Amino acid sequence: MSSKTQSTSPFNIVAKRDYGYHAGQVDEFITAARQAYETDSGITADIVQAKTFDLVRGGYRTDQVDQVLERLEDALRRAERDDYIATHGQQTWDLELISRLEELMGRLERPRGEKFRPAATGAPGYDVDDVDVCLARINSHLQDEDHVRLKDLRNVTFDAAKGPHGYDEAQVDAFLQAVVELLVVLD
Repeated sequence: MSSKTQSTSPFNIVAKRDYGYHAGQVDEFITAARQAYETDSGITADIVQAKTFDLVRGGYRTDQVDQVLERLEDALRRAERDDYIATHGQQTWDLELISRLEELMGRLERPRGEKFRPAATGAPGYDVDDVDVCLARINSHLQDEDHVRLKDLRNVTFDAAKGPHGYDEAQVDAFLQAVVELLVVLD
């Protein structure tokens, strides 16, 4: 059962035996981020995207905090896009988007099983087939043949696999983040 910590918090607390994000860390970051966003100083989408919180018993529900951070990140990415266009012009922005898209398509068009480097020997990786299926959907989306929701990309999970049966997790994660960033600014 979850409850609100106080009337000012938008987040529910998980049961005392369950793990959630450290409430104090979340509150501090959200307050600082809100101030920075409202005054247009010192907060970027990359800072929000990279933010982590300790997991503690009885903390804030992670899904609720993550949703707020994703909305903030998206708003910041769009604001950064608008600032870029205001400074450099629409044509320069369009060329930047084309460059990003070409880079992503280069990886998407690689043969199945060869889209990323294999996981290191003995190290965990993401199942090659699972990742390739996800990338096929992204490719279809970018070619207007299918629709992929940002939420689905942000929450995608893959079965674990080792060595040549798995892709390097960091490389896959970085690619998926680049896809999310592109889709946000195209919205």
